[in-house]
Amino acid sequence: MFERIDRVMIPVPDVQQAAKWYVEEFEYRIARQGGREIDLQVHQGETMLTLLQTEQGQPSQPLLHLHESGHVPCFNFYTHWEDLHREWLVSRQVRITDKMVTPYMNVCEMTDPYGNVIGICHEKSSSLYYTPPEGPVPPMFHRVLAVFLPVRDLAASIEWYCECLGFTLHNHWGQGADLRVGNGETIVTMIVMGEEVCDQALRDLQGRAYYSLQTPRIHEAYRQLVDRGVVADPCRELDGVCRFQVRSPEGLVIQITEEELVRVE
Repeated sequence: MFERIDRVMIPVPDVQQAAKWYVEEFEYRIARQGGREIDLQVHQGETMLTLLQTEQGQPSQPLLHLHESGHVPCFNFYTHWEDLHREWLVSRQVRITDKMVTPYMNVCEMTDPYGNVIGICHEKSSSLYYTPPEGPVPPMFHRVLAVFLPVRDLAASIEWYCECLGFTLHNHWGQGADLRVGNGETIVTMIVMGEEVCDQALRDLQGRAYYSLQTPRIHEAYRQLVDRGVVADPCRELDGVCRFQVRSPEGLVIQITEEELVRVE
């Protein structure tokens, strides 16, 4: 039903200003411009970073950690640079957390000028998700590596995402699991959180989706999901693209987007 994760999304007060910052700082490229949103391509990655402009008169509510003390952002960027660009980011007045080192990866989180928290991950060669750099000087960020989901009941969540949305279980590691969406390069990582932490993460999201799934047949996908008892909002069109939202049994909102042609400028 779904081919891949096609977008990760962050709110910004001024979409043009935010796009300029990301293009200048990280050399992202504009893939599509709409009225109140801009898609940016992360190097040659297939998952876009979508900037969403807050409605006029409404305060901008940034995307925060799902679990701050647990170092869990909503999604992260893959970098081939072991130092995670920490010194360079600090020199650019970008807030960044301490580096956490594990046998498989180095990770930290940065906060963009608009308050959005985004993870940075360097996968070591021992990791399941390591990919070698394409040349002697890799880009600052290679692609979107993972989208993180806060879950209370891991077994029930794996079952729902696999049976209802068609995800496939790739790696179960006790207190979490990695799932794949079609043949997409960006994975979904579920992390078990306590009731209070998980509830707070959902409150902070305020019913917003922070990633979207791409389908080649959106109306058929909608009918199938409704038939499976998935709570879904009606399809709507925005900037020429049809989309709708669904909710997991734990209350997480997911956006579904039709397949479209994207041209990078």
